[in-house]
Amino acid sequence: MTLTDQIVKNIIMRVIKSQDYRIEVVNELNAKFLSFAIDFFKKVAIAKCDSQEITIDWYRKAFRNEKLSKDDYAINSGLNSKTIKNMFKSERKAVVINASDEHFESLYSTIQTLVDMEKEIDFTLTIKFKSVSVDLNVSESLIVINTLAVKRAAIRGGLWSTAGKRAEKYLMLTLCNCTFQKF
Repeated sequence: MTLTDQIVKNIIMRVIKSQDYRIEVVNELNAKFLSFAIDFFKKVAIAKCDSQEITIDWYRKAFRNEKLSKDDYAINSGLNSKTIKNMFKSERKAVVINASDEHFESLYSTIQTLVDMEKEIDFTLTIKFKSVSVDLNVSESLIVINTLAVKRAAIRGGLWSTAGKRAEKYLMLTLCNCTFQKF
């Protein structure tokens, strides 16, 4: 994750002024997540524009393609790389792909069971792009919703970690400089 120098400066200034700095990270989280969500929905809609049928098999091919980065492959399978690293003590792409594949099949099975049990609920997620409309059924919608939730969690964790790492050195230097100038 990256934070701009301006965001780091804003965090430091807020801490020095005894203000809550978290809004800086939350705003960045919202911007990154919403950008991801729009790009993700565009990919689905573009596939429909190309006359591809939107099915679970299409999702597997388009969003779980081994040409993707290992992070994207994992996210699109409903996991994030940090979870895989914690579980398997490895970040190698082969490990990420294997763990992601197993998880995705388990996730899809869970979703299918839930859909079969909850027959009285039905919903459709509709994505519109350039006058083309894409309808996702309950199972497909839940996979998309889960992917978005996992991505938001990954962005969130990365941003908070980065905020601490990027700001702590400069915060300490600023505080020491302020303290030193008082003497």
